[in-house]
Amino acid sequence: MCILGRMGEIYLIRHGQASFGSTNYDELSELGVWQSRVLACHFVDVGFIPDAIYCGPMARHRATADEFYRVCSERQIDLPETEIMEEFREYNAEAIIRAALGADPSLMEHAHRIYDDPQSFRKLFGSAMLKWVGGALDSQGVESWESLKERVGMAFETIRMRYDKGGTVVVFTSGGAIAASLANVLGVSGEGAMRLNWQIVNTSVTRYVYDNKKIALAGFNSMEHLRLKRDPSLITLW
Repeated sequence: MCILGRMGEIYLIRHGQASFGSTNYDELSELGVWQSRVLACHFVDVGFIPDAIYCGPMARHRATADEFYRVCSERQIDLPETEIMEEFREYNAEAIIRAALGADPSLMEHAHRIYDDPQSFRKLFGSAMLKWVGGALDSQGVESWESLKERVGMAFETIRMRYDKGGTVVVFTSGGAIAASLANVLGVSGEGAMRLNWQIVNTSVTRYVYDNKKIALAGFNSMEHLRLKRDPSLITLW
């Protein structure tokens, strides 16, 4: 058995709250920026400085990472440069919803109310996602759930090969990529992974440990940096 101190660590961090309902979802809201800064300050306060930092290609991924850099710069702490890794991009939710509406017209009654009626949003989004991970939309011109799992798995292998003697790696990404990693490592079904995805809090931390033989989940959806602020409004899912 590998000694824990020699194992590598991969921290997957979900981005701060994005701008749901606005013209550009792929921007952090004001609260999302604050969540990201709370996480960054917590990392610095506990002396957490990773060996490498990766980031998905979305603006919200990079903006969340930027707060870590900003806080470290304020405190004169050097960080490694961020590398963009395309494999950690999020699924295309709009394309999946369009495909689901085409496959199941009964969902159309919810389509015009998703920004005003939380129940309509949950019904449409939930149904679309479950159809997608179940393979029902694979012929609709959207990236499949299996493809998402594959590319996230490839990203993990790239990290493991680069840091085969151990290292602490941080990745800023989205809930879908985190869910795909859970499916790969734990072997849960697509539906099970998606239901876990719906619990992932903005800026929460999911941690894996690995050696040259295996990778294991060591922590899921940690949000202690938010809880320590004693402000329930910091804990968001969208």
